[in-house]
Amino acid sequence: MNKRILIVEDEPTLQRIIKTYFEKNGYDVYVASDGEQALTLFKDTILDIIVLDIMLPKIDGFEVCKIIRSSSNIPIIMMTALGEEQNMLYGYSLKVDDYIIKPFPPKVLVAKVNNLLSRIQRPEELIKIYEVGGIKIDYNANIAYVDNKKISLSKTEFDLLCFFIQNQDKACSRELLLDEVWGMDVYVDYRIVDTYIKQLRKAIKPYSYIKTVFKVGYKFSLGNDNEENNQ
Repeated sequence: MNKRILIVEDEPTLQRIIKTYFEKNGYDVYVASDGEQALTLFKDTILDIIVLDIMLPKIDGFEVCKIIRSSSNIPIIMMTALGEEQNMLYGYSLKVDDYIIKPFPPKVLVAKVNNLLSRIQRPEELIKIYEVGGIKIDYNANIAYVDNKKISLSKTEFDLLCFFIQNQDKACSRELLLDEVWGMDVYVDYRIVDTYIKQLRKAIKPYSYIKTVFKVGYKFSLGNDNEENNQ
C-alpha cells in the first residue's frame, strides 16, 4: 500500500512541485492550501505523515500542529523560510519531528520523509486495521473509513459493521445479530436491526455489501448475487 502524505503549502507552484515529486516516489498525496483545509483533511483521511508550512492563511502552521498534536502523534515535518532559532525551538516544543528550510531541493524533502517513516516502529500488535472492498476498520480508534474517508457511525453501527466483516459471506439472522452486537442480556425488538441495517447501508455507500437473505436475515458479501439488497 502506498504511503499517504498531506502537503500543506499555500504557494501553488511549490505545492505542485512537491506533490509531483512525492507522486513519482509512490506516495498518495493530499494537498491543502490553508490551515483549515489541513485540519479537515487530517480529520477525514488516513495519513502517514504531514509536511506543514508555517506561514499559512486562516490558521498558521504552528496552530495546526498544536491542534493535531492534541490527538495524534503522526509524523510532522515543517517547511519554513523563517530560519530564526526561536521559531524552530517553538516547533520542537510542539513535538515537530523535523524541519526543512526554504528554499530546498524537493529530493531532499522526499529523502527526509522516507527516512523518518522508515525509522518509525509500529508494532503489529498495536495496529488493528482491517481493509476489505474499500472499507477500512480501525479497531483501536473505533473508526471506519470508506475509500479512505472517515464515516460517522454510532458505537452500535460500528460494532454491527465489524461483526458483518468478521463474518463475511455468512447469513446472519436478526436474533444472532441482536445477541452478538446488542448483547444477550439486552432486550430490544428484533426490528431495530432493520433500522440499523438501513442506516449502515447509507453510511457505506457507494458500496452495497450488506445483502438481505430471504427468510433469514442479512449477510456481508463483496460478491454479486440474486438476493435482494438495499431493502
